[in-house]
Amino acid sequence: MKNIVSFIGSLLLVFTLLGCEDVLEVDIKSEIVAEGFPADGEEARALLIGSYRDLKEDINETVFSIDRSEAFDVGKIGTVSEAWAANLNAGNGPNWLGFYSALYNINYLLAQVDDLSFRTKAVAAQTKAEALFLRAFYYFYMTRIWGDVPLVLEPIRSAEAELLARTPTEQVMAQINVDVEEALALFPTDGFTDKNFASKPAAYALLADVKMWSGKVLGGGTTDFDAALSAIEMIENTGIGLIQDDFASIFRADNKKNVELIFALYNSRDESVSHYASQSTPRLDIDFNSELSPWVPSSIGFGARHNYAPSQRIRELFTNSEDIRRNVTFVPMLQADGEDANTEPDTSSFSQNKFRGEVFDGIRQYTDDIIIYRWADMLLLRAEAYAAKNDLPNALEALNRVRNRANIGDYAGPKDQSSVNRAILDERGRELFLELKRWWDLRRFHADGTIDVYEFVPNLVGKTIPLYWPVEQSVIAQNPKIEQTPGY
Repeated sequence: MKNIVSFIGSLLLVFTLLGCEDVLEVDIKSEIVAEGFPADGEEARALLIGSYRDLKEDINETVFSIDRSEAFDVGKIGTVSEAWAANLNAGNGPNWLGFYSALYNINYLLAQVDDLSFRTKAVAAQTKAEALFLRAFYYFYMTRIWGDVPLVLEPIRSAEAELLARTPTEQVMAQINVDVEEALALFPTDGFTDKNFASKPAAYALLADVKMWSGKVLGGGTTDFDAALSAIEMIENTGIGLIQDDFASIFRADNKKNVELIFALYNSRDESVSHYASQSTPRLDIDFNSELSPWVPSSIGFGARHNYAPSQRIRELFTNSEDIRRNVTFVPMLQADGEDANTEPDTSSFSQNKFRGEVFDGIRQYTDDIIIYRWADMLLLRAEAYAAKNDLPNALEALNRVRNRANIGDYAGPKDQSSVNRAILDERGRELFLELKRWWDLRRFHADGTIDVYEFVPNLVGKTIPLYWPVEQSVIAQNPKIEQTPGY
């Protein structure tokens, strides 16, 4: 649990700024102070804002959502995770206690929110809806990592509280659906108020994501695919759309909350942790020549660390030279070849190029928001849902909307279900590289038979490591009811 500390001074600042558009700029902590907090709706909103900060810190990494996929090659620094190396075992499983620490605050808020006084009923409904969304998002994130996880829905108020075993995945998913549906019923407006906060469209995006996972990985089938399609249709009615011609502008730090975004976590130069994409971006003049390749979004010192490069497999997906996404997605890092000035420079490696941050006083800082959902993602989920139902004309219509925005034209390959499925997976690889999606995508398309992930991911070839993660041994030692993930 996070320590119980006072932050009354921060709260006073929050109360004066709650009406501001960029409220996440407020320097607050998410820890609760004591019983009796929150005392009213203002304090409840402050606690909620802290929960968004927790979420950003908890998912601001690639280890769970990308590392186990084929999307990364070793970078010039090369500090790779055990997940990337497919070396996960019972001795190095990740610890989930940080997630439960964040869930404690959310559960604490949900346990009190109905008894608090708010400025208006709409603010009360919005606050509860956002808290339910965050709880659902956390549990969906966790169950995709570990499968069965303890389902805790009440704040744990005593060290003597009963220890819980891992809850079956199906039961966790059922609660996720309950929370999302309740949130959808509570949101007071159908559109967006601020895209750095949960909204009804964001909840529909989460619901579509959940249904595609349960429909494929958990065998829910057509019922879940139809539910995903219905959720995506509801988002389309909010005025969301694809940004045409300027793909790079989707990700620019000076164009946050643009028309394509559905939900993104606020980030700024004052945040303590840089954007996760900095780990796929080189340090200035380290193993590449910045004068030869000024387009690389490098930074000095440890503002960037090239642990990973966009993989050759990902780069090879961009077969069409007219694809407007290619140079926005990755750029070459050049360095001189020996002393001959007339020799073409070598490509040392490749850098990500989506999340370029901003330059302050000559120093680049990775201030981009962390994108959770955007419209192109939903269009490709729509294509995937239709393809899963073998409704290939509608699948291709959605797929081609994304392809045509990218200037690569309609899909012209074989029109059988397997080929269309693979085309959608490849399109997600091009469109959504580095957006915390790839491993989950591979899991779904592995489940439906489009790929065999043990043959598709180079580091998994010849291995039988389970697709869910192991649990850290310290968690099991503290709670004898927790059993290790099967296969470890």
